[in-house]
Amino acid sequence: MSRQLSTPTAILLGSAMIAAAVYLGLRHGPAAVAPDSRAAAGDASHRGEPAPPAGAAERASGERAPGEGAPGEGAPAAQRAPAVPREEVARQAARALEARRPALVERCYKPAIAARPAPREVKYVFNLTFDAQGRQIARGIIEDREASRPDVTACLATALPPVAVEPPGASVRVDVPFSLP
Repeated sequence: MSRQLSTPTAILLGSAMIAAAVYLGLRHGPAAVAPDSRAAAGDASHRGEPAPPAGAAERASGERAPGEGAPGEGAPAAQRAPAVPREEVARQAARALEARRPALVERCYKPAIAARPAPREVKYVFNLTFDAQGRQIARGIIEDREASRPDVTACLATALPPVAVEPPGASVRVDVPFSLP
């Protein structure tokens, strides 16, 4: 008759193996991981960060470009306030969504209403994030629970192309209410 491991023994051995793997994997720290080639080339856009200005590596070592103040003067690019107020960016985004309303009604709303008539009105809040050039870099859709139509929401997510606004000068996130029809 063959002997089998009991469940608690198997769990203990499995946990020990996982702990050993985690220890050996983390022992060398993050320096052991090869840097991304884009990051090495100075392209930080793949992480959603602004690219460093030209000559940033030299200035990081303490050298300053002519006309620059002492280190710490001025706000870093990631913390700069947008040149265009957030409310204006929200208005521009709302206008861009309104311009696409007829196409969205035809493609998403009318087929859903034909299949299931209730609820008639669907309400959303679009969370839109724009980069300094006014290009959409992130979008989320929040549905109102009282007027929820998952079929329309799924269609909106795929049918709505990226929204663009006038360049705000810094990354901006806005919430824009939207409803159909």
